[in-house]
Amino acid sequence: MPAASPTPRENDPQELNRFKQSIDLVDYATRRHGYDVKKAGPRGHWHQLEKDGEMLIVSRKGDHQVYLNPGDDRDSGSIIDFVKTRENQTLGQVRQTLRQYLGEPEQGMQAATSPPPPTPAAYAPRPGEPAEVETEAERRARLVAAVMGTHAALTDRSYLHHRHLSDETIDSPAFQGRVFTSQQGNFRNTAFPLYNEHGIATVEQRNDDYKHLLQLPKTGVWVSHPTEGKDTPVQRLVVSESPVDAMSYHQLHHRGAEGQPNTLYVATSGTVTERQVELIQKLIDKQEPKEVVLANDNDAAGRRFNINYLNELQAPRRAREVADGQVAYDEAPRPVEWHATAAGKYHTALRVEFHHATRAEGTEHLTQLTAQVQQLRPSADEAVALEVQRATRQQTVVRLVVPNADSHALEELARTLHAQRETQRGQLERLPHEPGRQPENFIRTEYAISKDFNRDLELLSQGLNREQAAQQARADELAKEQQRQERARQQQEQRQQAQQREAGREQEASSPEAQRREAEQQRQAATMAVAAAGGDPALQRAVQLTVTEPTPADEATPSQAQQMRELLRKAGAQVELRAEADPTSGQLRSELDVRYQPHATPGGLRQLSQTLDALDKSPLVTLREDAAEQAERRQLAALPPGQSVTKTAIVRIDEPEPRAGAPGRAEAVAEQLREGGLNTGSLRSATDPTTHQRHSEIEVSYRLDQPNLARASAALDDVARQPGVQLHEHSGDRAERHRLAPSGIGANALTERAAGPER
Repeated sequence: MPAASPTPRENDPQELNRFKQSIDLVDYATRRHGYDVKKAGPRGHWHQLEKDGEMLIVSRKGDHQVYLNPGDDRDSGSIIDFVKTRENQTLGQVRQTLRQYLGEPEQGMQAATSPPPPTPAAYAPRPGEPAEVETEAERRARLVAAVMGTHAALTDRSYLHHRHLSDETIDSPAFQGRVFTSQQGNFRNTAFPLYNEHGIATVEQRNDDYKHLLQLPKTGVWVSHPTEGKDTPVQRLVVSESPVDAMSYHQLHHRGAEGQPNTLYVATSGTVTERQVELIQKLIDKQEPKEVVLANDNDAAGRRFNINYLNELQAPRRAREVADGQVAYDEAPRPVEWHATAAGKYHTALRVEFHHATRAEGTEHLTQLTAQVQQLRPSADEAVALEVQRATRQQTVVRLVVPNADSHALEELARTLHAQRETQRGQLERLPHEPGRQPENFIRTEYAISKDFNRDLELLSQGLNREQAAQQARADELAKEQQRQERARQQQEQRQQAQQREAGREQEASSPEAQRREAEQQRQAATMAVAAAGGDPALQRAVQLTVTEPTPADEATPSQAQQMRELLRKAGAQVELRAEADPTSGQLRSELDVRYQPHATPGGLRQLSQTLDALDKSPLVTLREDAAEQAERRQLAALPPGQSVTKTAIVRIDEPEPRAGAPGRAEAVAEQLREGGLNTGSLRSATDPTTHQRHSEIEVSYRLDQPNLARASAALDDVARQPGVQLHEHSGDRAERHRLAPSGIGANALTERAAGPER
């Protein structure tokens, strides 16, 4: 067991600052709350997150990240505010949650996750030392040790084999000591450490449908050994987005091939940071390769990476000593610079910046660039948009935007600008201390047949030739585009429907009946709360959790299941716990029977629902819940306070086939339901030609807050009693409408009341 850190003081602001600086808010939101990253700024300076129609913007403020919700000016702040708002916790509970997230044990209990391996002695906290004085190096060593262990080795190759990498590739001298197995409890992942000048900076863990980067700044790159072994002179440097892509490239293009240059592989594990670009350039300076190959993904994002590398990377720089033994590099001049970014979901933008001495030079640059864009337009489907953003005596800034499908046109333009810049640099070769231009084709791009080199490896390993693989890649891209268009169509329909509903609500709210309806809704809400609080089993919902975990070391240490029980109780559920230990395996198996009232605590179901969904994601937990009740729970949890929900039921009618042109019983039942205040769908009927029996079905719906709920409920009960009619309705829905509808009013009385004034 790791040495226990002293319990932080509950009101210690330094601990809150440490949480803000240590926890990646984007990673927390995506892993813990299911947000998706939709956009990212250059160098990862900001991210746009979305979930269920909600959008958040995450950016940096000083030494930590902050977020804001454009739709709610009260929803903003740091990781502390994010957890308080999303998980409905007090500040003390937030401290406990984030300590557990960082793997820090609580006083008197285990951390919520499996305990990390022992901390190396060099980084163990000293007796009496406060937790908040842990240095960045100590924290990094602790987190890396938790993943890599004390004896890092590659003991499980299953993930690499699933990615079609052969043992020959895995055993290549290039990858020895660069791929490991991380073991945490019963779970194994493949670990790829990212390095900088000081050693391991962070670790990426991969498995099927799993990808995770340690909660550390991405200040390192994954780097192989040279293919001919350590300390051999490098001739080629290959840059890719992931270590698996680098190993796939090696297996496809290097392994067993004669005359291949001695190659060093570098990967960034996704979006490239400014620090990673700096490290790649330092590798070029040190290794002095003859060429750099950009082997990023064959999509718009990969092309943006390549465009930016063309601007930022250069041939090996000359180093010179400066004061105190420090080394500086001679930077090549950049009379023109460019940077590519995503412009929304479906477009790519390129910002081109010219530096010049006079306005006339700026005008000349702009004229030349416009002509180059005109030449690109035929190949880019006439889709290049050009905008001059700034034009001064010393600077001209232009922004170009194209659809992602035409981003290759911007890459072609960047290559043209790169060639022009190298020509200008060549003219400076005769000047002292000025680096000359790069060797021709020093930086080149190489794209996969499909999306990336690992997909190429998968297709070719299936026995396809290159032409067949290209056809399959085009089919994959077409299917992806069709899915995108279908999603866009569905989103457009949803927006239109939402606008129509909003217009209907506004019109309804302005009617004379609005105040009377609001009063009725308040009465029914109060009735609902009383009914739910009464503990009627018919209104309760049930969930069962099975938790399998190592048996705690002693009786004083609560199990994970016990901690989960307390979380669920605090969220308003009734929980019964049964536990049984297996002395052979040392595992503790617990079952938690969870029962709750959907309407017992208005506004509280959201916390319970979030707790259940979070526990369901734990590898220790198996959650069993009726699919319809789960959908209802999530729907209720997502509703704004005071908003009701729509219930549905199916009415089936069996009757002899009516005479031609004459209505049958099904039409009469449908009319009775409509008169009772229910919304009815279309009547669907089919006749059995053998028995001449007609089978009909009607879908009906009602709102729990509608003023005529009693009348609608009575109408449903009345048709259900008729011969040949079956009402298919969830028992919980039936119990709720019976509780909420006034008692003692039969269907006949309601019909009479609707037909005329009371007598």
